[in-house]
Amino acid sequence: MNIDTGLAVVILAVLIFYLRLIVVQRERVKRLAQVPMIAGKKKNQSKDQPQVPLPRYSILSPNRRDWVIAGMGVLAILAGILLNAGILSVTAAQPYWWIPTSIGIVAFSWAFKL
Repeated sequence: MNIDTGLAVVILAVLIFYLRLIVVQRERVKRLAQVPMIAGKKKNQSKDQPQVPLPRYSILSPNRRDWVIAGMGVLAILAGILLNAGILSVTAAQPYWWIPTSIGIVAFSWAFKL
């Protein structure tokens, strides 16, 4: 497999995407570790103590602007794929298929919040 500059940039963008997901997951674990253990009651606890519900935590961003950016990222990824496959016949942009693909991958990471 011949790795050119464009493919290396796309691989770097994918690594940035996955590193962002790792950071988001570590933040989630850190937040859940701060919550007192409620799932299993100890035997010596009384039953009349109020139970605190577990906090709802989602890695998906609730912000609509982030979803718009992520959607534009998906469209950029698709444009880059179509340029690389030769389906889009824009001859001037075809050698630079990796630019919309890598920008789209990084933009798609906006769908996940920290």
